[in-house]
Amino acid sequence: MSLNATNGLLMPLLEKARASKIIRCLFIATLLLVFYNIPKKYLGDTYPICLFRIFFNQQCYGCGTTRALWSLLHLSFREAIAYNKFIVVTFPLLIGCVISWIAKPKK
Repeated sequence: MSLNATNGLLMPLLEKARASKIIRCLFIATLLLVFYNIPKKYLGDTYPICLFRIFFNQQCYGCGTTRALWSLLHLSFREAIAYNKFIVVTFPLLIGCVISWIAKPKK
């Protein structure tokens, strides 16, 4: 098999992989845009339901994560840490998972 024949077989696969990554990036961008435009009043204490808080009457380690991510998206770093101190750990992990998901080749 010649080099040109190999390139002819690989090019469609590379184009599909590139298109898949673009679609995944657009999907993440759309989610971020929607999440960015949610009014802050809907992220208050009256709407979130936490089963841990209901059953044990205490905040869990995850309480405030959604509000903290929303605050980070709006560049309010102090507010994000006030909502959930573990956002310092969870946000980089979330970014890593998203990058891994986008870069992962489609099977």
